[in-house]
Amino acid sequence: MKKITYIMPLVLLFFCTTQKSRTESKKSTIEFAFGNELTATEREIINDFIDIELKKERYNNYRNFETVIIEEALKKMKPISVYEFNLNHKESWGKFIDNWILDSLQVKQIKRELETEDIYHWKTTDFKNIKANLLKYDELIKTIRTNEYRTNCIIIYLSRPLLIDKKNALISFEIGNGNLGFGGITHFTVLMRKINKKWKQSQHYEDGVYD
Repeated sequence: MKKITYIMPLVLLFFCTTQKSRTESKKSTIEFAFGNELTATEREIINDFIDIELKKERYNNYRNFETVIIEEALKKMKPISVYEFNLNHKESWGKFIDNWILDSLQVKQIKRELETEDIYHWKTTDFKNIKANLLKYDELIKTIRTNEYRTNCIIIYLSRPLLIDKKNALISFEIGNGNLGFGGITHFTVLMRKINKKWKQSQHYEDGVYD
């Protein structure tokens, strides 16, 4: 009996320590970068995404267009909200999705963490594979209201990556034809997954809004 008495506290201590370690490890997988500079990983994700996306056939008619990026990034709250929308409507919007990397409790935790998020302002140096000019969101709205469109350009509205863990990140992306003000070409939220040292588009989540 004495041996059992001595062993039980040790077992309980080990169990509690292990549980605490697992909890801390789980929390630490969510990385919320808020600073005024992109992290090296964020820059890698964004550039791999842009490089893949703009080579798609849907942009063939815009190859000679100027690339313009809205200076104010979409908040990270956007991609996690779109993910949540699909998760809550699996039978309709999410029926073709086979990779749910977060459950509803994790989504709520992330949204709480992002409540104090500031808007990130893109810099031209953030983009290494394209020559892009920046445009403030207010200036875009002004050109639309006055019909003084920025012609022969594609306009990109992009979120800062929401890094879930070392191999998964969410990005929201909108792109429009400047000849039409901001004539929608496509918009979606995408899961970027690191495969063989490159970030690749893995899963798309629709936001339920059509142009």
